[in-house]
Amino acid sequence: MKKQLIKAISKRVFTLFFAGFILCSGSQSVFAADESTKSKGVEVTYQGLRDKKLVFNVNYKNELSQPFQLTIKNDQDQIIYIKQFDAKPLNTTMLFSEFPENGKLTFLILSGKKEISQAFEINSEVRTVEELIVKGI
Repeated sequence: MKKQLIKAISKRVFTLFFAGFILCSGSQSVFAADESTKSKGVEVTYQGLRDKKLVFNVNYKNELSQPFQLTIKNDQDQIIYIKQFDAKPLNTTMLFSEFPENGKLTFLILSGKKEISQAFEINSEVRTVEELIVKGI
């Protein structure tokens, strides 16, 4: 009788301990992912095409409140855009009227000794999709 009781209790304790271990390890990985994305403070997103122009949204929180420089380069490391900003957060929309069919844009933010970059690849491949309905006779 004692063996059955000990086995039943040990199974429940083991199951409870294992479930707690899984929950704790899962929550640590979620918190770690959040911290890595928050530390950057920069979010550059592609918004699509508007009037045959590429549209990007640049959002920089500037948590250190330092002056910074925004530089945009193409795939040949030529500077397309460069501007110095004050110690304020930046949330702006950028339009590019002239862009190559295939290439790369790199957004660089320099703030003191800190450099953050994000790259986007441009591939303007045209695809034609036709829908046909075939009916049997």
